[in-house]
Amino acid sequence: MKSLMFDTKALLAFFNNEDGADEVERLLSEVDSGNADGYISAVTLTEVFYLYSREKGRKFAEKRVEQLRLSNLKIVPISEDVAVKAGEYKIKGIPIADAIIGASAWFVNAKVVTDDEHFEEIGEVELVKFR
Repeated sequence: MKSLMFDTKALLAFFNNEDGADEVERLLSEVDSGNADGYISAVTLTEVFYLYSREKGRKFAEKRVEQLRLSNLKIVPISEDVAVKAGEYKIKGIPIADAIIGASAWFVNAKVVTDDEHFEEIGEVELVKFR
């Protein structure tokens, strides 16, 4: 079965109905129907909360985080091993949140659903471009 790690940008595109939202929705449907395993990194909760708090307020941000927690997406915690692997990626100049998401994907053997070019620099994880 295929495994997918959803980058924060993919989820934001879906939530905000931006370009590529239909592809993210299709991939999330695969997770919901049991045809794929779906994951997010714990750092994605941080990013979603922060970004929506700034743009729409704390209550809205809390609702978005709760949607993710209640979804069929498994949350990958930032373990010691994930943290060290993310450090390997950070050395390559990858932003820390993307490095953690990439390391999380590596540990669960998942492809990263993204449109972010930073993930291409990792080289150890496959990508699924949603736009």
